Amino acid sequence: MPLDFTFTEEQELFRRSIRELMTKAVAPRAKELNQARALTPEVHKALTDAGLFGLLLPAEYGGSGSDYVTFIIAVEEMTKGDPTGFGSLPVIYGATCARLLSVYGSAELKDEVLPKVVKDGWVTPLHSTEPGCGTDFTGISTTAKKSDSGEYIVNGEKICLTGVPEVVKFRGGYITSVKTRPELGSKGMSLLYIPSDSKGITTSTFTGMGVDIGGVRYENTPVPERYLVGFEGTGYQMTYESFVHARVPTTMGIVAAAEGALTKGIEYIKQRKAFGKPVAAHEGIQFELAENYANVQACKWLCYRAAWYVDQYHKGKASFFDAMAAASVAKLTASEHCVKAVSDILEWYGGLGTTTEYDIQQVFRFCRQFVIAEGTRHAQKIVIAMQLLGREYSPL
Repeated sequence: MPLDFTFTEEQELFRRSIRELMTKAVAPRAKELNQARALTPEVHKALTDAGLFGLLLPAEYGGSGSDYVTFIIAVEEMTKGDPTGFGSLPVIYGATCARLLSVYGSAELKDEVLPKVVKDGWVTPLHSTEPGCGTDFTGISTTAKKSDSGEYIVNGEKICLTGVPEVVKFRGGYITSVKTRPELGSKGMSLLYIPSDSKGITTSTFTGMGVDIGGVRYENTPVPERYLVGFEGTGYQMTYESFVHARVPTTMGIVAAAEGALTKGIEYIKQRKAFGKPVAAHEGIQFELAENYANVQACKWLCYRAAWYVDQYHKGKASFFDAMAAASVAKLTASEHCVKAVSDILEWYGGLGTTTEYDIQQVFRFCRQFVIAEGTRHAQKIVIAMQLLGREYSPL
């Protein structure tokens, strides 16, 4: 296959349509999103009507069936058009996790949930993090035990979760990692889709430095057997795969936020004067601009490379570990260079850059928070090192 860094005509048209949508429906409501600190009904409806929740879902459920590169194009434009992160993040993560249901859910589960994801904007995030474990997601203590009636009874707590307020507000459910056979460790892990209106659920919200995150507690929550995703004991593999699928759009979120900040920052330093001339005329600022632009562009193409690897994995032309390593390389690089770029840009604004007069402070908090999402920098380094050295050298 020849090396080609161009997008198809259809993808470029799609890019323009998403950019126009964000310009008209989301960007003018940035202040509303910031004040609400959540996806608002107006923005949710606009993004749902545009079919963004169903980008990765098959056409039989009303989705677009997009490839992953096209999906990442949407993520790029959505992030650039929503500097707050409150409007775009629930859709991006919701679409990613809904794909998991479309691949591994039963026919009954898919027929019940997926059309509503597309038409009504139901949110279906995957949750694994608990008070006692994060990166080591095999350490979960949430259990799901079969009752005499055949239902699973779920008990446990999840924290630091994406999409909880949106599930509460717009409906949907939580794809929850549980242990159906705790004595088997990671081999006893399973995934359950738990509808938001199930009994025994208590939710909470943590005010985040970028976007807010949530918590969900399950106390004897009954879950019908039809909501088992895949099979019992396959939760580890599905969760691991979901991390890779979510890591690529998370990375593009960081990259696109930095690229958008660069564009606005360039406009600002051309207008702002210091020592009798535009800030942009000072060599120190020019060097920072050039270095950060080069780094952000490198991160952007590493992210599209990772998306291409995910597509190749779906087609059976690349291994899962190839896709996983490509995603980790992109995430690690963006975590280092894009956050630095946004930090430098914030300083161009001086003291006002730290206030709500400009979006740059929210962009910085969003990017810094996303460095932790879907795997910390150290977690990415472990993945990359294992790919280079072999799994027998794993420190885990």
